[in-house]
Amino acid sequence: MKSLAGRMTLRTRITVSFVLLMLAVMAFVVMAEQLDYEELRAYVASKSLQGELPRLQADIARGTTPTMPQGSALYTPTTVPEALHPYAPGYHRLAGPEVRHLLVFESGGAHYYLLRSGAHYRYLEHAIDGYALLVILLCVLCAFWIGRLTSERVTAPIARLADAVERGHKPFPFLDAHDEIGVLARAFARHSDEAEQFLQRERCFVGDASHELRTPLAIIGGAAETIAEQLPAGSPLVPSAERIVRTTEEMQRQLSCLLLLSRDPQRLARADVLLRPLVEECMARCRPWLANKPVALVLDAPQGVHVHTHAELARSVVWNLLRNACQYTDAGEVRITLRGTLLMIADTGPGLPPSIDPQQFRRFAPSACQSGEGLGLSIVQRIVEHLGWRMAVDSSDRGCRFTLEMGSAEA
Repeated sequence: MKSLAGRMTLRTRITVSFVLLMLAVMAFVVMAEQLDYEELRAYVASKSLQGELPRLQADIARGTTPTMPQGSALYTPTTVPEALHPYAPGYHRLAGPEVRHLLVFESGGAHYYLLRSGAHYRYLEHAIDGYALLVILLCVLCAFWIGRLTSERVTAPIARLADAVERGHKPFPFLDAHDEIGVLARAFARHSDEAEQFLQRERCFVGDASHELRTPLAIIGGAAETIAEQLPAGSPLVPSAERIVRTTEEMQRQLSCLLLLSRDPQRLARADVLLRPLVEECMARCRPWLANKPVALVLDAPQGVHVHTHAELARSVVWNLLRNACQYTDAGEVRITLRGTLLMIADTGPGLPPSIDPQQFRRFAPSACQSGEGLGLSIVQRIVEHLGWRMAVDSSDRGCRFTLEMGSAEA
């Protein structure tokens, strides 16, 4: 039986379960139709009257008047109504406005008539109604049992497969099954293999990028520094050489951040990082973006506040947000405020472009004013999630404010 059920598809199992349920219901209906309720009443009434017969015959033999319960009457040959004369000995059901039950018996050679009102057997109505209720209850219980059994048999392989997928136990079960569970298991296995291959390619890319890019960047940076030092003080190439040096240093930092993002967040080395010196360092690096612009760079942060985090990733978040604020603010101020666990960077620039949804920090479309430098806001959000922080933004045409909640800060 189990092997047969194992070869059935889920659709077939559910269909068979409902067919069995319908057969059970029809069986109860057929059993109920086989009962003749009138014959049942007559049988019960006859047995009840027959049970009274020995007592009545004994009282008649002693010459005493039998005591009759309410709703019952005993007629002698002299007191019997004319309508009861035609009835022969035995049980009779009298129809009429009120159903009555008659038992004619002999005692001492004479006929006696025991008549009982149908109201005496009203309890049979309740018994029949109770039987109908019992049939309904049994049908419901049968449906519940079949449904429960079917659901357990259907969901058990799904739960087992889900547990194997969650725990990464391979090979997945039911790969050889021919039903829908087998199709699902093979789909999970295929996508799992594809995900593992993608992760392997990503690890190889990260390793290759780390190895192949660090050395060229170091060479470019060293050459740019040499050129900048050797140029005459008044040479027009000095700003370009210094920009190459800054850009190379920024690319090295970006590469380090990308490599850190490829690691497990739980394995990041964390330490107590002082926040004000970190912010001041980023502010110093932003000075070139504010050259010849009427923009004030304001810091409102107490000394000695630190947070337990990864310093390089924290620096990247602050630097990219602060650099964007300085780059796109043409007048007014850029204010950095530190209040316990909250770091706010606000500017008086034009706000976020229409292509960026402030409520959905995922992958941002590049705007016309973006130069392409920096990690971009989407990767900033990735770093924030990697560190376990939270970031919110309020943007309008009067400026933009980023709020970072960095966890537990201490002073």
